[in-house]
Amino acid sequence: MSKKHKDTIQVQFAKTVEAFSKYAVRDTPEILAEKVEFARPLPTDFALDVACGPGELPLALASRVRFARGIDLTFEMLLQARQFQLQRNIQNAQFERGDAEQLPYCGASFDFVSCQCSFHHMLKPELVLREMDRVTKPGGRLVIIDSLAPEGDAKFELHNRIEKIRDPSHAETLRLTTFLALFEKFSLEIARQALKRRPRSFNQWMLRAGLEPSHKHYREARKLLEDSFPGDRAGFSPQLENDDIRIVHNEGMFLLVKKSE
Repeated sequence: MSKKHKDTIQVQFAKTVEAFSKYAVRDTPEILAEKVEFARPLPTDFALDVACGPGELPLALASRVRFARGIDLTFEMLLQARQFQLQRNIQNAQFERGDAEQLPYCGASFDFVSCQCSFHHMLKPELVLREMDRVTKPGGRLVIIDSLAPEGDAKFELHNRIEKIRDPSHAETLRLTTFLALFEKFSLEIARQALKRRPRSFNQWMLRAGLEPSHKHYREARKLLEDSFPGDRAGFSPQLENDDIRIVHNEGMFLLVKKSE
């Protein structure tokens, strides 16, 4: 990943940490609990969450594993994660700053390695998956959760165009077929797979990226989305709801097993 893009990620998430973490959060407590159950953590696991953001997933995992680490590029997100940890009095977790493309851990350090809703920020997601695979023990598990782009080229391009207007740190939402090819390349066996439709408020989605209705990027993204209504040309399944738009993100959840050597 280029230094310029990494700087863009840090600026974006430093700016939006409050909205992202507190008043325009992505997942309800029920969806977060669903993700933890999907991951099937074990009491003996040393777990790592890559690009952990404000730490919701590793903190939710902490009661189910031996120890949970979170690593993220953005200092402000790590401060928020540590505040949440203190507020919830969680002892068996730790947060540190680092680069997903160069994880600062020895090979085969973790039983369980996760990354949720972050691959679409990675310019080279293959490098991130390679690092996740490297630090996972043989026989260990990896969990990847992320939104999925439409398979068709025209929908794919418009879908990602709207995403990039909303958030300059967005790189590319991947297709399901791209994820499956990556897993095959690293010989990762799919133990569980779930495809979910996550309905969301467009206005809240914009707010989480720091965009009020008066912002030019809000207006530009909304205009493209409204123009996509006929035939769902951007793959968001949009429906008008008063002054808001109900959108849907298709999300893939994958529990992968690293083959024993």
